Amino acid sequence: MEADKAFTQVVDFQQVVFENTFGLIKTFQDQSQVLMNLSMENNPWIHESGKKVCDFWAKTCEKSMDDYKAFMDTSLNQTRKMFETSAPSKPSKSSAPPAQPEKKS
Repeated sequence: MEADKAFTQVVDFQQVVFENTFGLIKTFQDQSQVLMNLSMENNPWIHESGKKVCDFWAKTCEKSMDDYKAFMDTSLNQTRKMFETSAPSKPSKSSAPPAQPEKKS
């Protein structure tokens, strides 16, 4: 029982670490995309087809990051549920066999 609780705490810690790291990476990605868009708009020597390729690449990266986040959230939640429900249940009093009266000799 204590091991399940400890493992659940480890999973919670891993989720917090993932959320913080993912947020940092997402911020860098968003800032890079803004910088790329500014560069594309202000450079006349980049053709329209090149701009479309870079825009498609940025959207693909963003979708991949969102898919990865959803996958990790689902995986961590499933792992947490697995250990929350794996604890053996205590037998209830109603399922215990009835007590036998002691025989007096």
